[in-house]
Amino acid sequence: MSDTTIREARPSDSADVARLITQLGYPSSENEIAQRLTALSRLPEHATFVAELDGRVVGLVGAYMDYALEINGSYGRLMGLVVDESFRGRGVGKRLLEWIEGWLRDRGATRLTLTSGKQRTEAHKFYRRLGYDETGLRFAKHL
Repeated sequence: MSDTTIREARPSDSADVARLITQLGYPSSENEIAQRLTALSRLPEHATFVAELDGRVVGLVGAYMDYALEINGSYGRLMGLVVDESFRGRGVGKRLLEWIEGWLRDRGATRLTLTSGKQRTEAHKFYRRLGYDETGLRFAKHL
C-alpha cells in the first residue's frame, strides 16, 4: 500500500504492538510490550518499525544485526513480522520486509535469516514468493 507510512516503533505504540504480537500467537500485554520496546530501543543493533495507515498501526517488523561463525560479515535476524488480520493481502507485509531488508543492508548485513513456525503455511508461501529459501529446521528448548 503506497499510502502506508513506516516509522520506528515507540513505547506509545505499546497497545497496538501488543494487539499485533497477540495476533501473531504470542499473547502480550500493553505493559509487557512497553518494557520490551524500551529495552530494545537501547540496543543499536536492534530495530522495530511499525506500518501506519490513516494514523492506525497495521503492521510491525523487527530485526537485529549479528555476527556468525559460518559466514563472513554480519547478518540480520528477523524477530517478527505481522500485519493486522484485517489488512493482510494488501502489500503491507511486503513493504515492511523490504524496509527491514534495507535497514539491514545499510548497516552492512549480507543476509537476512528468519524462523517461521511449521504451522504458518501462508507465511512460508509469502517468504518464498519474496525470494527466501527454506534452509533447515529450528529447534528450541525452554530453559
